[in-house]
Amino acid sequence: MRSARLYLRSLNDEVLSARHSQGARTRTAHLLGFLVPLQAAARDVLAPSGEVSLLVAGTRDWQLICSYPYGLPFTRNVPGGSVIVAAADYPERMTRRFDDLFLTAGKAGVAPGHVSEFLDLIVGHEWGHAVANQSGLRTMVRWLDEFMATYLFVQALLSTGGTAGETLLSKWADVQVAATAELRAALDEFEYPRGRMGLPQMLWFQGTFMRRALELAPQRGWDLVLALRSALPDVGGPGASRHRGDVARALIEVERSFRQWFAVFGEEPPADPLDVERAAGVLE
Repeated sequence: MRSARLYLRSLNDEVLSARHSQGARTRTAHLLGFLVPLQAAARDVLAPSGEVSLLVAGTRDWQLICSYPYGLPFTRNVPGGSVIVAAADYPERMTRRFDDLFLTAGKAGVAPGHVSEFLDLIVGHEWGHAVANQSGLRTMVRWLDEFMATYLFVQALLSTGGTAGETLLSKWADVQVAATAELRAALDEFEYPRGRMGLPQMLWFQGTFMRRALELAPQRGWDLVLALRSALPDVGGPGASRHRGDVARALIEVERSFRQWFAVFGEEPPADPLDVERAAGVLE
């Protein structure tokens, strides 16, 4: 990150450090209050090897950090760790992009909340990416890495003992799916747009992943994460370029119900649980 040109303040917790632009201290404190319990829960189980930190940037500093449009959270790997980058505020020109989609969800009977609430949940999803990257769970299979980030977010939230967060996530998963009810896509389509996926399609995928995580986490807890990491012990290192078939095979071996879940994407589950090469769109 091009932090040499930035003048950032620190607001650190012993669990998760943070830096922020001038004027963003309150926003940073709120996000730390959200993320610190998640990090503490994951740290005790996964023992991340690198640091996970937060950077809350205003518009000027954002432009120095990246070339992405201001507002949408993202995660970036840096030497020694991963940084969750969040905006100090959400500009209207970005939030308006969700208006038509959320209106569609409302007409379908699923009432959304304020878009800022949804975008703050994406910060939690990006935390999931950061802790996965530092815990040997990055597979380089894009759809599985997205699902795993969501699963880690859900599981860490459940581990904090509250139900309000789970209810909120469930509501927004329903909003995303209802807003994009006419869409269906194969997992291959998540792998290959390479950043060109439209907002409606991305929301449908993420809502579908969220529903799956909310279904599985109460049943499998941290065990699913640990079992997958054990099945692919080098996914975060030199083996990160594994063939997608190896990754999908390991996933089905640790949780057989994924075979049936693939049907959500228009895929026929393979007759043999290990014959995942025949799951079109899941493997090359």
